[in-house]
Amino acid sequence: MRQRCIGERGPLVSALGLGTWALGGQWGRRIEPGVQAVRRAFDLGVTLFDTSRAYGGGAAEAALARGLADLLPAHRDEIVIATAGGLETRPGVRRHKLDPPGRTVRNSDPAFLRDELLASLRQLGTDHVDVYSVHWPDPTVPLAETAEVLAGFVREGLARHVGFANVTAGDLAELVPTGLLDVVQVPFNLLDRGAEKEVLPRCQEAGVGVLGGSALAHGLLTGALHRDQAFAPEDWRAYSHAFRGEDYAQLLDVVDGLAAFAAERGHTVAQVALAWALHHPAGVVPVFGAQSPGVVEENVRAAGLELSEIELRELELLVRTAPAVGSGAGPACRTEERDDVH
Repeated sequence: MRQRCIGERGPLVSALGLGTWALGGQWGRRIEPGVQAVRRAFDLGVTLFDTSRAYGGGAAEAALARGLADLLPAHRDEIVIATAGGLETRPGVRRHKLDPPGRTVRNSDPAFLRDELLASLRQLGTDHVDVYSVHWPDPTVPLAETAEVLAGFVREGLARHVGFANVTAGDLAELVPTGLLDVVQVPFNLLDRGAEKEVLPRCQEAGVGVLGGSALAHGLLTGALHRDQAFAPEDWRAYSHAFRGEDYAQLLDVVDGLAAFAAERGHTVAQVALAWALHHPAGVVPVFGAQSPGVVEENVRAAGLELSEIELRELELLVRTAPAVGSGAGPACRTEERDDVH
């Protein structure tokens, strides 16, 4: 598989990354096929694996470690692990059936971040991660201070690169001048292009790498969902407004058009969607999820798929009527500000 650098200072990785949110249990209980998908991804050239403490309270990290198994000690210099911390579950009323008991708050307290990172290292079975990010910026702590804390982890050898996820252009205005920011992760796909207006241009200008999360729009861009889709009770999409009602129906209409475009060229919707993201001038590294080895085998073919300028423009036209999917669809987005800081 082709490789690319994540920005000017980030690591060299495979053109596509594998996300592990599904390994945390919030997409259904069948975890083992996803664990097997990790191994298959590496066999096919994927070297970037993205996870987070927020995915099942470390369950996804542990499952990723099982998937990598003997690969990690043998290929640690090739494998790039990105994980994130900074979300804390506290006593309170949970707002979603699949959330852990309590409420999730953003916490960038230095001691808490350190505890999170050390817990991640234990779950992953490694002495360092390649990218350590704050999952959601904590508005009670100056971003520059948090970046310095993360840089301290780099100096200790616990992490190699500093990252932040779910950032805004305003966040970048604070972070970029520190000279510490290496990588950001934002939702980015054909149906969610909110980052294009300000975040991606600012990252390009500053040489900051971009991981494009939710590259298949939570499954919408796989072409596998239908109008009367019955999600498993353990699947967060069963309770999400983004997967019901008129907007959902309109999104599926758009995906039908994309499916026809892909089929005419002998590709899947997912392959075309990932190839589109790879062609973006911002140099985004798309991160897709897969719950089986077969899905990985299909999706990685996107890395070699070339789209002409005419085809890229046609794709732009096909999605122009799509309702916004939005970056706040998933349970990891239901966070609150801390109330213990004055």
